[in-house]
Amino acid sequence: MPALLRLTLIVLLSLLGLCGLVRLPLMPPLLARSGSGITLSDLEAEEALEEARQAAASQMSRFVGGQITRHYWGGFTPYLDVLGMEIPPTMEVKITVEGDRTRLVLDPRRVNERYIAEVVRSGTLARGATCRGTGNPGPFVLKGKQLLCPEGWVVINDPLSK
Repeated sequence: MPALLRLTLIVLLSLLGLCGLVRLPLMPPLLARSGSGITLSDLEAEEALEEARQAAASQMSRFVGGQITRHYWGGFTPYLDVLGMEIPPTMEVKITVEGDRTRLVLDPRRVNERYIAEVVRSGTLARGATCRGTGNPGPFVLKGKQLLCPEGWVVINDPLSK
């Protein structure tokens, strides 16, 4: 091995060892850096939000479908097991049945978003809607044959209908 190559390797390894001794933070190569400033906690929060949305969309779909079916059998039910639902332990649940309407509220513990589904009896038909948002939701509005989310809340698309 030529002397110049040996000397270069010794200098590089010495510099690397010196950086380790003084705990100098070494940055990864430019191509490996994300540059977006996203931290691990941001990614965890984003992942928790996506998981909560998927779980809520699935449960809301079951709730609306189950309550519409129960409506044709004679009335709405306040029991999750009758609807064939199991709510994940990461969510708090509240079901209300009041006359011609029933509502499910899911409140995940790790996410600042709430999920609500409501089924309303209109004559002989039942209509349902699922929504997500923050804070306390206002009333659902029955417009024509469609049940609309409260103002400021976003419709959740049914993952089972695709």
